[in-house]
Formats: sequence, C-alpha cells, structure tokens
Amino acid sequence: MQRIGLVGSGFMAMAHANSYQEMADAEVVAVASLDDDREAFAAENTPNASVYNDAEKMMEEADITAVDICTPTPTHRPFVEAAADHGLNTFCEKPLARTVADTNAIVDAVTDASITFMTGHVLRYFPEYVEAKRRIDAGEVGTLGTLHTERFSSPPRYGTDSWFSDKEQSGGVLLDMAIHDFDYLRWVVGEVERVFARTTEWDDGHLNQHSSVLLRFEDGTTGQVEASWGYPEGSPFITSYEFAGDEGLLEFDARDENAIRISGGAEGTNAPVSPLAKSPYTKELEHFIDCAENGRDPDISPDDARQAVRIALAAIESSERGEPVSPVEVDA
Repeated sequence: MQRIGLVGSGFMAMAHANSYQEMADAEVVAVASLDDDREAFAAENTPNASVYNDAEKMMEEADITAVDICTPTPTHRPFVEAAADHGLNTFCEKPLARTVADTNAIVDAVTDASITFMTGHVLRYFPEYVEAKRRIDAGEVGTLGTLHTERFSSPPRYGTDSWFSDKEQSGGVLLDMAIHDFDYLRWVVGEVERVFARTTEWDDGHLNQHSSVLLRFEDGTTGQVEASWGYPEGSPFITSYEFAGDEGLLEFDARDENAIRISGGAEGTNAPVSPLAKSPYTKELEHFIDCAENGRDPDISPDDARQAVRIALAAIESSERGEPVSPVEVDA
C-alpha cells in the first residue's frame, strides 16, 4: 500500500485524487497546498487526509511513502528534491521543469535517491494513442514517413494567479501543452534531430498562442505538431493525429465519432474506443503505484521527461530565433 501525500489542490490534483479512490494499493493520506481552499478540497476529494500549508512539512511529518506533485511548473524542482531527500517515491506532473538546468537537477536528485519516479506524460495512456503505437510497432502502416498532430483549446484560466499566462513560469503553449505530442512522437519514432517553429501570440487578459512546429527525427521521419491556446473561451478541446507510412494511414480526430480511421494497407477496420474505458489518468497512476510497490522502473523514465522538455524548449527558441534548433543545443 502506497500512502500518498498530494501536493496541490487545483484541477490536476482533483483528477489525481479521484483516480486514487479507484485503487486498492494507494490512498491519499495527506494534502499540502498554499491555496486557501485546501481544507475544502481535502474534505471533498480526500476526506481522511491530513491537511498542510507546507509541502516539505508534510513530507517530514505525515506517514507517507510517496508524493504526487500537481503544482505549477516552477515549483517542481524544489518539491521533487525535497521528496528525494526524504526517500519518497514521487510522481510529478509534466512538464518536468521550466529550464534544462532545473530538469537536470531533478533527474540527478531522483537518480541519486534511487526512488521510484515518474512524470505525467499521460498521452501514452490514452487508448487512441496506445492503439496507434501498437499498430505502428506491428508494421501495419509500413515505414513511417510523416506524422501530424493537433491540440487546440482556449487559454487556461484556472491557474493560481494566472501563472499559465506568464511565459517565464509556464513556457506557454509549447512547453505546457504541445509537450504531450513531443513526448508521444519521440516514444513512437525516436530521437528528434531538429525543430523549426512559428508562434503567433496575443493578450486579452490571458496568454493566447498558436504554434506550428516541424520536427525532423534522426531516422529521417518528419512530423508536425500544431498547438493552440487561441480558441475562444468555451470552445471544445480538440485533439487529432494523422500518421502516414508507405503501406497505410492512421487517423484520429476527437470531433469524429468513428474514433481511429484506418486506410491503405493497414490491417483491420476502423477502431472505436469505448467511452467506458478507464481514465488515462487512473491508468498512469496505477502504473506508478505498481512500480513503487514492486520495485520496477516506470515506462516513462526521468530521461524521457528530460528529452520532452528539451524538444519543447528547442521549439520555443526556434520560434524566437526564426531558424531550426536542435534539442541538444538547448541549455537555458
């Protein structure tokens, strides 16, 4: 049984608290948050948990074996380092950090502490994306040539003190949201050689951005990731992909009731996804708990999370410089 100390009381903390309620091998026994709503949050989502206004104090005093960090990106490094110092297994929301320096420090801390550590790259647990990777790995589309993903929404308005709108904290749409697709495509294809990005942004009280990123992978495959925080408030969250090989094509669009469309030489018919399927957030946390309980390494390694940050930061730098940038060049 993993006794969880949950850090945060926002949207993701609520999602994680709900997921833990479905698990037999995990229980949230403590919550730490600076927000004034922490008592109400705990009463509603973790009714048996002790409540703290200091995460490090929680780590010192509460009877916990693991921490789950669901706080703004700039806080990840100090919280992960504190957890590592206390020998606590740690789950940390993506992105791992805002800078390469902080990312490297986190990787070093969790490696030296030999704790179970996992970052929340949850796209690897969405059934539409799991199915696409399975079919690609099985050779059903042949040799991959091009990949295209979309991830569109209105600007996030739920962050404390509008921290998402501060690029120095959130990194904007490329680091906070497009990183889902960067991690997924690297998982499917392999290492990214270089990226070229263009970003348009405007401010209406919140940071609006629309970015298009071209990726060149080391094996010659090309990809395009489009990500937007530029849609009107109330717009549906839109995701899609198109993965083309020399023998078939896989397509998915959240606006399409047919779910995954399969054409060309790819085997099988269109693949519907059950609306009753288990939440991807529950699946990723179940994997983390299983690894912590059984001493296994999570499927998402600390270096996987680090490379996703590097790709996102390279895209940000490319959009600022107006030229291609390699992830290995990014050191800020």
